[in-house]
Amino acid sequence: MVNTLSGSVCAYRKEIVKPRFIRIDEVMALLDVTQDEAMDIALAAGARYQLAKIILVHKERLMKFMKHSARVPSSNKIVEKKFVRIGEGSMTYSIGHHRFIEMARAAGAVYKIGEAKGNTILINLEVFDEYMEQFREPPTEMKHPLPNVKGD
Repeated sequence: MVNTLSGSVCAYRKEIVKPRFIRIDEVMALLDVTQDEAMDIALAAGARYQLAKIILVHKERLMKFMKHSARVPSSNKIVEKKFVRIGEGSMTYSIGHHRFIEMARAAGAVYKIGEAKGNTILINLEVFDEYMEQFREPPTEMKHPLPNVKGD
């Protein structure tokens, strides 16, 4: 009889490995929305998978879709943000503060509001996302490709 768990199972018990797919009730809790809203958001993100008896949501796709969204406190609605401040943008893209400013200026996405020393600087996310696309690396062909499971 085995008394210890294998490495992969033990990692799940300790929650070291994060699941790629979550159930719709977890999406409801994560986003604080109703079941219908969670289903609609997952479908819009292209992250909803209908199996025989359950619905799974691809967590990474959902989070990528929701990264520019924010909840309006007065109405409790989720809206897409078009502008962010520098600190929030550098956290969203996981880029350093000064590097994010340089890239936003190069993209032409910087909007300065006010003339005084304490003015607000906003970054247009649509313009910045378009600028970021030039840094995407093209996919490379694998040396030993995986077998095509769908075609079999």
